[in-house]
Amino acid sequence: MTKNKNHIDINDLPIGVLLVKRDGIVISYSPSVLLLTDKPIPDGCRIDSLFPNLPFKASKKERTYTFEHSTHGKQYTYRANVKPVEWSNFLVWIENITLSSKVERINRTLVKLSAIGLESTSPEDFYRLMQEELNTLFDARNIYLVLLDKSRQRLSLAYVSDTHTINSDYPSGNTFALWVAHRGQGVILNRQQMNRLRSKHNLTFYGPPALCWMAVPLKTKSDTVGVIAVQNYQNPNAYDHNDLEVLEFVSSQLTYMIIQKERENELKLAKGKAEEADKLKSAFLANMSHEIRTPMNAILGFSELITRESISPEKKKVYADYITSNGRLLLTLIDDIIELSKIEAGIYSIRRQPVELDSLFNELHQFAINEKKRQKQNILIARDIGNNSGITHILADGERLKQVLLNLLSNAIKFTSQGSVTMGYRIPNNATIEFFVSDTGIGIPKSLQEKIFERFRQADETAQRLYGGAGLGLAISKRLVELMGGRIWVESEPNKGSCFSFTLPLIIPNTKNISRIGFPTKNDYNKITGKTILIVEDNEANVNYLSDVVIASGAKSLTAMSGSQAIELLNREKIDAVLLDIQLPDTNGLELIKRIKEKIPNVPIIVQSAYTPAEYIDKAIAQGAYGYLTKPIKVNELLDLLSELF
Repeated sequence: MTKNKNHIDINDLPIGVLLVKRDGIVISYSPSVLLLTDKPIPDGCRIDSLFPNLPFKASKKERTYTFEHSTHGKQYTYRANVKPVEWSNFLVWIENITLSSKVERINRTLVKLSAIGLESTSPEDFYRLMQEELNTLFDARNIYLVLLDKSRQRLSLAYVSDTHTINSDYPSGNTFALWVAHRGQGVILNRQQMNRLRSKHNLTFYGPPALCWMAVPLKTKSDTVGVIAVQNYQNPNAYDHNDLEVLEFVSSQLTYMIIQKERENELKLAKGKAEEADKLKSAFLANMSHEIRTPMNAILGFSELITRESISPEKKKVYADYITSNGRLLLTLIDDIIELSKIEAGIYSIRRQPVELDSLFNELHQFAINEKKRQKQNILIARDIGNNSGITHILADGERLKQVLLNLLSNAIKFTSQGSVTMGYRIPNNATIEFFVSDTGIGIPKSLQEKIFERFRQADETAQRLYGGAGLGLAISKRLVELMGGRIWVESEPNKGSCFSFTLPLIIPNTKNISRIGFPTKNDYNKITGKTILIVEDNEANVNYLSDVVIASGAKSLTAMSGSQAIELLNREKIDAVLLDIQLPDTNGLELIKRIKEKIPNVPIIVQSAYTPAEYIDKAIAQGAYGYLTKPIKVNELLDLLSELF
């Protein structure tokens, strides 16, 4: 550059400096400007041809501009200071401020992210806004965030936003992100490097292969909680070490925000579940009050009416039937509550035994027909049984299996006003048997198909009001099926019907010594006539009820209100059978069985008790009891057992 008295000597200045005329023609420049332009500067060229993004304007005031300029194929940020000098000339200082500009942008981004963390209502909102802010620092159009589980062996997807359609199911195997998490350091990979790592470490890539992939672990001082990754599908050099440093710096701040936001979300979900549980409890109590008071109203009301002398015998029979049916309804409700409580308390046991499928479905079919008549539903009851399988028996808890199927059948008939209800089973494979009950009833919306298996839930409150019920049957059925080693599900469409299915392990018992179970034959109650039966019971109403049943059958009845009275009568009288209550005021029923058997080994003892746990029944039988009747005791059940005994 030529020096003269009319020009300022700027050859040795450390920044790019140009002397420019008012019209933008470059008069002189420092050698460092050549480093910025990356090309020779011809005489008489204009400044806007060298720096197209610099908005040079002639002005009497000093001005400062910030602009972007590409040098050696990379984009940088510059600041230009334009100052008028020497008549109509301007001195232009150009300084590279890329680093300081990026620091400013990073700081602004962190401030915004902090504000976003406070203002966003959900993790999804926070992650979306986080992506928008990161995109101001580098290309973050394609980003995903994965978090480690408590075992630190598996990643779950927290957020993804990509220009390609990526499956929301994050791979459970050894992924690139998991490799980064275990490595503990950020990384930039191109396609070739990713292919080498994939072969070496057997890694799985999430989404379509990118040309450039950058990821950093999300770390606290003592732990790694996840990985944040960005990817580019067009440019193999989309990210450099500066971008990696920026992402690492930002991620260190983001980690704590992410942890906080996830914890807030967990607390929010927990609060929502607690509130829903509280609402369910309130709804359950209200519904229980309705479900208990409705049959009780009938029982107490008709019990009062039946004592009036003006009531005809025909009406008394009708009133007695109402009292009986509503009493059974109330008992079913109480049984359901107690049974669910036992299951959830973990005191429920499964007793497997051979179950004959034909007999089971004969009994179910008869129940369904009777239930259809009781509910006055004009529907077809059908069976669809896989007889071609050749399987006649399975090993299962027959009572629990029947209970689940009865629950499903009762529901299907209740919610089907026209069409049909079909029950059956199929053998889908050698390890499983699948039972099902399908109907053409009101159906269940997809959004509610999981909720109906929860406690105290029906498809909606309207169904509960219209059809009644405590919402316990399906919850009990689900738990019983799971206790038996199976699973239960529903397929349904509103107004088209539902199909409830459940599977059990297919275990074939040895049927050589199993006689075919048919319908029970009617017992001969004449065998009871003339027998002497001792009733050991401390409740006066129960004593009178059992005595009347025994006397009406032609037998003689003796009563004892305590264990000591029972022993005294057994020593004094010839007793043919003992009806023994377990809970007595002076002794334990199980101990009394033992004492009676020691003194009079041949006297048969039938336990009649409100205790229902299976292990209690087993203990009573083990002590020598002949049978076990659960209160409330039905007349036919007692007489059947006595006639069988004699």
